[in-house]
Amino acid sequence: MMRTFLFAMALAFGAVDERLVMPMPDGFIVAHQQTAQTGTIEERVPQGETVRKWSRMITILKLNSAQSPISYATSFEETVTGACPGTRARHAPTRFAGRDAVDGRMDCPLNPDTGQPETFFYRALTSGSAIHMAQVAFRHVPSAREEAWARAQLDAATFCAAGSRTAACVR
Repeated sequence: MMRTFLFAMALAFGAVDERLVMPMPDGFIVAHQQTAQTGTIEERVPQGETVRKWSRMITILKLNSAQSPISYATSFEETVTGACPGTRARHAPTRFAGRDAVDGRMDCPLNPDTGQPETFFYRALTSGSAIHMAQVAFRHVPSAREEAWARAQLDAATFCAAGSRTAACVR
């Protein structure tokens, strides 16, 4: 689904210091980071895995886009559904860090590129002219315990506004 992430970056063209941060789960490493004119991406996988061969992946995106979270979620879901026929996608509006946001889940029954199922849990929010998204993905159908873990990862995210002195935000 790497091309899905690249497409997600291409969907968009904020304030420089605003970002979504997440604690690093035990046993995970940063496997890929990239900054481009359209935004930034960071992909985390369990130690010993790669962005091509992973069992779980956490992705943090910032896309320079004025899209609403609902509009972005719809585009993202259409992209994944196009790449993985039979994908079940659902999302709901919410608020996160005082901003409009969307929480969603997508279940790809069989990714044609890998021959494996993939499930994504994600949260997208808006800030000025940027969309921020945190995503937790599995290359299998997650158990109830794994789903709870994924949601806990998303809930542990912190939105860092420009100038924030919150401990998680200080570099």
